[in-house]
Amino acid sequence: MRYRLLEHPAFPGLLSKEDLFLLVERGSLARGDLCQDTTSGRDHTVGDVISGMRAPRAHAGARIDRPLFREFRADAPHEEGSEIEYEETEQAESEEEIPKGTERYTPAGEWILHESHPSWFGAGKALFLALLLLITTFMILKIDPIYAPISAGLALVLFILVGIFRSTRTYLVTEERVEVVWGLLGRSSREVRICDIRSIDVHESGLKGLLGLGTVNFSSAANADIEVQFRDIRGAHEVKELVRQLQRLSDE
Repeated sequence: MRYRLLEHPAFPGLLSKEDLFLLVERGSLARGDLCQDTTSGRDHTVGDVISGMRAPRAHAGARIDRPLFREFRADAPHEEGSEIEYEETEQAESEEEIPKGTERYTPAGEWILHESHPSWFGAGKALFLALLLLITTFMILKIDPIYAPISAGLALVLFILVGIFRSTRTYLVTEERVEVVWGLLGRSSREVRICDIRSIDVHESGLKGLLGLGTVNFSSAANADIEVQFRDIRGAHEVKELVRQLQRLSDE
């Protein structure tokens, strides 16, 4: 409880970081609004104060409510009782759109806006080979059933290997960064901050493109090469647009 908003008479008292975050979530404040740290006497933007804070759960209550909207008619003098008050419904609508408990967060508390794995169809050659082995298994059953388990086992091994590859590679888009995480026994990762991304390329071609699969490449100004790559995912253009929207929000 040590921050005071500047040029906001609707909130004259001291506010905590949690209060500021809730007001931004409800639309009562913008991240670019100024506030003063009463302890140090320094001015900060609200966005700097709440940077990195974890988004509240859908059931989290707010200590401060957004001021009710009031309409004043310019062609008539203001009279007591002539105000039209509207109930705020934006928060209720947002809670209906996002079911309770469905929000996901990184260990650092960042809200995960997109999480995906490579598509099964990304390993088309392995799946095609597994399909041929299954067809061979049915043919062998009619000739000599003794060898059928071998081809069936090989097909099963291929399916398992493709599944392991998918599950050990994760693509993430949070409020702050894009990241790819991979590994089975040891987990490695590579990331680029949203504000540092300068180039986003989407590639869709051939049979994978017909199946709706694409690859998204992210590059920053510090490196001309591809730094993070989302390979063989569905909705590649939607992921690109999501990152561009996050960049526009961070620039405001």
